[in-house]
Amino acid sequence: MNPSDCWPRIKPRPLIIAHGDEGGRGLYPGNTLLYLREMLALGVDALEIDLNLTADGHLVLLHDPTLERTTDGRGAVTDKTLAELKNLNAAYHWSPDGKAYPYRNSPQPLVTIDEVFAEFPNARMIIELKNKDHRAASALQRAIVRAGCEARVIVSSFHRGVIREFRRLCPQVNTGATLPEALQFYAAQLVAAERWLAPAYQSMQLPSRYYGLPVFTRRFVRAARRCGLHLSVWTVNEPAPMRHFIDLGLDGIVTDRPDRLLSILGE
Repeated sequence: MNPSDCWPRIKPRPLIIAHGDEGGRGLYPGNTLLYLREMLALGVDALEIDLNLTADGHLVLLHDPTLERTTDGRGAVTDKTLAELKNLNAAYHWSPDGKAYPYRNSPQPLVTIDEVFAEFPNARMIIELKNKDHRAASALQRAIVRAGCEARVIVSSFHRGVIREFRRLCPQVNTGATLPEALQFYAAQLVAAERWLAPAYQSMQLPSRYYGLPVFTRRFVRAARRCGLHLSVWTVNEPAPMRHFIDLGLDGIVTDRPDRLLSILGE
C-alpha cells in the first residue's frame, strides 16, 4: 500500500497531527476520549495515541507501562485487567500549570482501542505500541480488522520484534520506521544510497533533532520522497519551528498545540 493513498498531504500544507500529551503541555489530557473529541472538533487531520496491553489481552490508551505518572492507580498495566483499569482516572495528574488539577473532579476513564475505533470511524491515527509482548501486535491486528480501518492508521513501535510481528500479521497496514531503520535510512541518504534500501515501513515519525543533529535536512526530505515515504516530525509546539517544517515540505507535524499550527496555516 502506498502511504500517499491514505495519508495525503493537504497541499500546500502538512497534516496537523495532534500529540497525546499527558504532561500539561497540550490543551487536554492525552490518550483520553476528551482529547480525541476536542482535537477532532478543533480540526486536526490525524490523532496520535499510545497503547498498552492489559493482563487479559485488551489494548488501552496509555503512554506509560505503569500507572503512577498519569492515573490514580499503581503498578504495571500488564498486571491489571481491563475491569480494574476502568476504575481509574486517566487524567488524575494532568495539570496545565502544576497547580490546578481540573480532572480530579471530572475523571476521564481509560479507554480501549476498540472503543476509539467505534467512536471515531473516520479519523486517521498514528498508533504506537508500547509493549514488547507480541500479543500486543496480534491484539491490534484483530482490532483493526474488526473496525475495518486498515487504510486510516499508521502503526509504530520502538520495539523491533513487536513491529515485525505486526507487519507479518497485518501487511496491508502502513507502519513507521523503528529507530534502527531510521538510522539506516539517515546514513544511506548521506551517501545517496537510499535507492538500494528496501524498507519494510511506509512512514517515518521522527524528532526534529537526534543527539543535537538536525534530522530533516533538504537532502533527507528529497531522499524520503524518492522512496515514497511519509514524513512527520515530533513534537513541535512553537511557531518558529512550525513555520520551518512547513517550508521544508514535510507531510505532517505532530504537536501538542494544534491551535497554534492551525493559526499559522490560516494566515
